Amino acid sequence: MAGTRRLLLPLIASGEQTLEPFSYSVVYFAVVVIYFTYAADVLGGTDLPAIAVSVVYVLIGACGLVALATGAMAGRWGSSRVAAMCLVIVALALALLGVAGDSIVTTVISAGVFGVGYMAGSAVLAVWTAELVPDRAGAAFTACLVVGAVSSVIAPALAGAVIPALGLGALLLTSAAVSLVIGVGLVLLGGTRGSATALVA
Repeated sequence: MAGTRRLLLPLIASGEQTLEPFSYSVVYFAVVVIYFTYAADVLGGTDLPAIAVSVVYVLIGACGLVALATGAMAGRWGSSRVAAMCLVIVALALALLGVAGDSIVTTVISAGVFGVGYMAGSAVLAVWTAELVPDRAGAAFTACLVVGAVSSVIAPALAGAVIPALGLGALLLTSAAVSLVIGVGLVLLGGTRGSATALVA
């Protein structure tokens, strides 16, 4: 615990704005691990052969190559907006997976969409922390990863507890809603801060 607190200090000591990547990590890692955990279950409900799971994961990686442009996107639109867009994209992927049923096409589209949000969402976290805490970027990024790791453990446990009551589809749609709300919240928070800065100037 003491080591974790030391890792969090760069974010906590640098002000409210630097806590945004921290909050983003909680939600991002939670929804990503939920997608990976239950995508195979959804695929199992289709007529695809067993190898289809591996093919879908390859598709996720291929579509995730868009993350190579994350730095350029962050420079153009701002890291917080790119992070928000990633959460919205992952929300769309979760929603598609939640309504896919036995639809092969919907499941494949969901995987492609998820690849974009997943890979870019991970890359933007490194860019974001480097912008906010340039003198301790490594420690700040590691702190976000630690928080994300904890979230990745808790999220599937909670999901498994509520699935009997909600069902898999409802769980995925609920996760999508959480990701969407936080993504939109990041955009609105960035816009509010930008307006306040303009007024001060």
